[in-house]
Amino acid sequence: MKNIILITTILLFVADNFCVAQEKIKVENVNVLSDENIVDQLPRNAVYVFPDFTEGTVFFKNGTMTSAKLNYNTLTEEMQFIDDKENIMAISNPQDINYIIINKKTFYYVSGKSFGELLVYNDEVRFLTKRKTALTDSQAKGAYGQVNTTSAVTSVVPTRQYDIGILRDLTFNIIDEFLLERNGKFTKIIGVKSFIKIFPQYKNEITKFVESNKTNFKNEKALIKLTNYCTQLSLVKK
Repeated sequence: MKNIILITTILLFVADNFCVAQEKIKVENVNVLSDENIVDQLPRNAVYVFPDFTEGTVFFKNGTMTSAKLNYNTLTEEMQFIDDKENIMAISNPQDINYIIINKKTFYYVSGKSFGELLVYNDEVRFLTKRKTALTDSQAKGAYGQVNTTSAVTSVVPTRQYDIGILRDLTFNIIDEFLLERNGKFTKIIGVKSFIKIFPQYKNEITKFVESNKTNFKNEKALIKLTNYCTQLSLVKK
């Protein structure tokens, strides 16, 4: 892969009011050739969960297991590993995997090729967080650094092609998405209604708990607390 990408400035912005990762990364003056992969040009913490590929274990549904150097790519939303030739490869059969352990963190298959990190597991539910990196803005620059066009998009294709010789400012968002799985179905957590949908019989109890605890639905610890409360309700009243 040719390495003539110019990245002059990388800026990180963190939203202080969120306890989970909510970062905006702006990469300025990027000159991407048509055969370049944008994944390789971003800071590693913007693309991967771990700083480096780390020894981990893959546990398959058929009872077998294997070890490899693994990392989760938040831009392409796939679990990747280093093969015998030192190439970075994506796991091609994620639906056959029960779970993956990397550096004492457990990842479960969600959908497509994506995995989520396990935060809560019991007889009732699995609560996961799934980190995503998405291209949200691309500005092409002309002579003297002037911006020519702006095109906002909601997702990124790793091999997105740009015009040769055109500098661009790219903006990426890093978002932690929360998912609650019950009875084999995943629900994206966006507010109290998400929990009520999963536990409709405990609507009043959940509403009171959220109000009294002032639950922040972007806060990982707060959601773990609410998940454990709903689980206790379900187990006690069975």
